[in-house]
Amino acid sequence: MNESHAPTHPANGDRNQPGDVEKRILAGVLSASSDACWCMEFGIPVDLTAPDHEVVRQVFANDPFWRFANPAMAQLYLLDAGQTFTDRPVREIFPRNRQNEEFVLNLLANGFEVDAAPALDRRYDGVEIYVENDVRAHIDGGRLLRIFGIVRDVGKHRRRELALQRRLDAALALLSAVDVPLVALDADQRIQVVNLAAADTFQCSMDDCLGQAGADLLIPSEANAPTGKRKRLLAAVVAGGPAGNLTDDTGAQWSVAPRAGGGAILGPGRDFTGAP
Repeated sequence: MNESHAPTHPANGDRNQPGDVEKRILAGVLSASSDACWCMEFGIPVDLTAPDHEVVRQVFANDPFWRFANPAMAQLYLLDAGQTFTDRPVREIFPRNRQNEEFVLNLLANGFEVDAAPALDRRYDGVEIYVENDVRAHIDGGRLLRIFGIVRDVGKHRRRELALQRRLDAALALLSAVDVPLVALDADQRIQVVNLAAADTFQCSMDDCLGQAGADLLIPSEANAPTGKRKRLLAAVVAGGPAGNLTDDTGAQWSVAPRAGGGAILGPGRDFTGAP
């Protein structure tokens, strides 16, 4: 049977100081944590009954200061050795800017209980970094006394997202410039990507095409026919079968090639342009 690791009798130094052991344990845990933990307190409590724009102003103006910061905070923000984080002004790493105003509005909208709230902070080397915070607060009678939480540097992920977005934008621009129809179907046979030429073929806008069932646009007359040959061909290819050709409801031909992981790519068939 497992037994408690707590001592039966408190150490001599703890007998007359209830709660001190827990405080020391908590302080040790936070100090040893590799997660950057912080607590920001306000010299003048923030009036949460004020309009949102005034709450935002007060968060930055009501003498915010660091009540607590663990060593991981100093490491994250590159604080010089020998300096104490809690002695530094909050504005040095949490300046008032559009991103951080939105951060405060997000906290306000969610009752100061959020996870992965984005913010734009500044390290002590002057470099701005994208971070995410898990935040909670102490509120008393409509007054914000302090906020506290854990912060993570997500700059690497942010840069990766921006790079992927640039690649996606370039790919979509390339697809739009191609004058033959191209369509990507997901594993559920729904249109995931479509270029302008394909949208013109379907006689609908690119946005309206997205998310629609491929069978509804390609073979609407057989969309509900369980034994429809063309629908079965499309389903087989999307499920990972061999490449094939599909004649749509207008008589135009499409080449259909399966995608790795499910789905298919549709392009012009041999007779799409009307050539024999």
